[in-house]
Amino acid sequence: MAWKTVCLPKNEGGLGVLDIQACNNSFIAKQLWSIHLKQDSIWIRWLHHFYLHTHSIWNAQSQKTSSPLWKSIILLKDQLVGAYGGHSQVIDLMTDWERRGGGFTSNAYASLRPQGSAVPWEKTVWEQWSLPRYNFILWLAMFGKLRTRDRLRFIHTDTFCIFCRHEEESHEHLFFGCTWTSSLWNKTKDWLRINRHMTTLKSAVRGLSTRGKNLEARMRRVSLSMIVYLIWDESNKRIFEGKSALPALVFRKFQILFFMVLHFHEKNHFLINVAW
Repeated sequence: MAWKTVCLPKNEGGLGVLDIQACNNSFIAKQLWSIHLKQDSIWIRWLHHFYLHTHSIWNAQSQKTSSPLWKSIILLKDQLVGAYGGHSQVIDLMTDWERRGGGFTSNAYASLRPQGSAVPWEKTVWEQWSLPRYNFILWLAMFGKLRTRDRLRFIHTDTFCIFCRHEEESHEHLFFGCTWTSSLWNKTKDWLRINRHMTTLKSAVRGLSTRGKNLEARMRRVSLSMIVYLIWDESNKRIFEGKSALPALVFRKFQILFFMVLHFHEKNHFLINVAW
């Protein structure tokens, strides 16, 4: 998974990990803004006395002998001026960062970090009632980044599905095309009384992406991440441990996990509409 994607907010398909370069640039931008405003500090007064006594920060350049901090400030200044069309536009941008709530560096980071498009599946993939490891595996699966066998051709390994042994193992086949996993999905759908037709992981996520916070909607979203995790876990157990289980046994494990999560959030189990 590309680091740029990892650093995107969750509503843009990332993990919300802090982008260190953008964070550093936001702090440098704060220094640039302080120099522009000629804030009352010894360091800024020294800069204006030795570096900026004949011109403004927006016309300043760095030298080979300049300090790393000064070079960083000038580099960011030139990048912003080039990106926004002139120093007047950059001043307007920084004024907006200063006036908006949240603080200058926070607003600067939001503008300087990598930008992505909003994804419709954030609430489903990152359902708060689900365990983090389930969420993470579902997130990887949404991008097709799990190490399915079709992505391991470079090591010249067997690429047939570990469950059915009939077709090449890909994300599409593993989660919905395989007869073994289809049997597990059908048991789960019948038990949860889900009538929606699901042929791919994305269609399943789309079908369960309702923003509702009622008990049934939340537990259905939890169930999706659970099943994806259990399929991937069973696949790894067959490969690395030589163990295998029937769909009925994995489904029973799913039911146990389901009620563990449900019991943690809601003591009255009869409020959920499942096939008892």
